Amino acid sequence: VKTANYTAVTRDQLIVNSSSAVTITLPASPAVGNVVFIKNAGSGTVTVARNGSNINSTADNGELAADAGASLVFCNSTIGWKEI
Repeated sequence: VKTANYTAVTRDQLIVNSSSAVTITLPASPAVGNVVFIKNAGSGTVTVARNGSNINSTADNGELAADAGASLVFCNSTIGWKEI
């Protein structure tokens, strides 16, 4: 359970529980098949920082609103992290 900014490592299963905005940074230099699970259990927005890799084929950070969650798997350098 995280209440402040954090840099994820592969296979992390994170619950973010904060009323303030929190940034979860994805792992740097991920390998194909790396996975990170994130669930926002708080009322603050969770920013998913891409850390140089794409998310769903775009060079944008992601956001999780209250009660939203995402399972992210690293596919390749073009797709980057794919939400499943």
